[in-house]
Formats: sequence, C-alpha cells, structure tokens
Amino acid sequence: MSSVPNNTPESASPEPSRKERMTIRRAPNLLAFLITGMILGAVAGFLFGLLGPESQYYTRGAIVGFFLVIGLLIGAAAGSVVSLIIDRLSVKRRRNVTAEIDDVRESRDRPGS
Repeated sequence: MSSVPNNTPESASPEPSRKERMTIRRAPNLLAFLITGMILGAVAGFLFGLLGPESQYYTRGAIVGFFLVIGLLIGAAAGSVVSLIIDRLSVKRRRNVTAEIDDVRESRDRPGS
C-alpha cells in the first residue's frame, strides 16, 4: 500500500465561490490605430506625390512611391502615438470592482448538467 495522499481535483473541496478585487479599464486596440494611421499616411503621401511639383531627375512613379512609403511610416508612428496617449488616459479612468469567482469544476448543482 502507498502512503501518498489522494489530492486529485475531485477529492479536494475548494470554496464554491469567492470574491476578489479587480481593476477594469478600456484599452485601445493598438493594431487598429496602427493600420488606420498607415492608411491615412499612405493616402496623404500618395496625394502629395501625385500633386506635388515635377522633377527632371525622377519619374512621377518614383516620387509617388517615395512619398507613399514616407506617408506609411509617419502614419504608423502617429497612429501608435495616438494609441499610447489614449491608453494612458484609460489608465487614469480605471475602476476597481469586486468580482465573484465561481468554481466551474463543481457543476453538479448547476441546471443542465
């Protein structure tokens, strides 16, 4: 016979529910701000390259491509900075709440089980 105690989850008797303090805040989606900034920067760069002055050294396509890439980079940087500023503001507006944590392993007394 073994003297190892039987500590399986079925034999343990945890509390069915407990209360815990949590912090809730709304955080912005960084990827959405990044993509939006890139799109706006690309459109601005495209228009600036297309409507800008002529050059005798570069073709119109090279100028548009250059400003398109520059617009993408600046737009991505601006979108991420805006996202970080909104994230910092959301930290200031966080709320502390008390949540009740239910043990889902003990589902004998729940309806439908």
